[in-house]
Amino acid sequence: MKIRDLVLSMGLMAAFGGGCVVEVASRSAYEGCSSGESCGGGTLCSSASFTTGGVGYLCTTNCTSVCPDFGTNSAYLPTCVVNGATGLGQCYDTCASNLDCGVGTRCAVIPGTANQICVPIGSGGTVQPPLAAAYTACSNVSGACGSSTTCVPSMFTRAGAPQGNLCTIACTSGNAAMCPGYVPGAAIQAVECVAPMGNPNAAQCMRLCNPANANRDCAPYFSTCATVQMAAGPISVCVP
Repeated sequence: MKIRDLVLSMGLMAAFGGGCVVEVASRSAYEGCSSGESCGGGTLCSSASFTTGGVGYLCTTNCTSVCPDFGTNSAYLPTCVVNGATGLGQCYDTCASNLDCGVGTRCAVIPGTANQICVPIGSGGTVQPPLAAAYTACSNVSGACGSSTTCVPSMFTRAGAPQGNLCTIACTSGNAAMCPGYVPGAAIQAVECVAPMGNPNAAQCMRLCNPANANRDCAPYFSTCATVQMAAGPISVCVP
């Protein structure tokens, strides 16, 4: 259960004069909030990338992988969700229904995916929901994703699972430089052009991961770190 952070300031109650009590309440992590309102758990009241519609604010924190678990209403661990338009990751409660969501939020499906998070109740007009980020596991085949990628069947899927879909592009040239997220000149890259068993006609851009990181590299993209076989040898990538 969420516990609202309360700060009580008490004046001296004595014969010299009357006392006063000042109460300042802050929202708990992953609750909806009003702009400028204080938040607990080390979060800030920020404009949320995902809302029920319109502009909404959430007590959250930016993220690149795993989100802090602040003991929220949800039985699930919080989720880091990347905005496909801006590349910004924000933490949200994960949910199966509204019962998993805190004050001022509702359970909603992330556009283009089958995943659900608790989003703030928006107001003040319509805001176009952001596209799923490149390399996110997705559900709407042929639908648009961020960084000019498209939701397509993935060449690789985690062991034992039916074929999944991924926001990506083909890279039939075999050159990772054409993949979203490639940084020219960087010693370590986050993406690779992956050709199943050396077949360039089936090559896709995929996000690299380190199996030792306990899936932190893939969690924001609702995928799993898996080792796949290429002509040059095995590599680890995020698969749906």
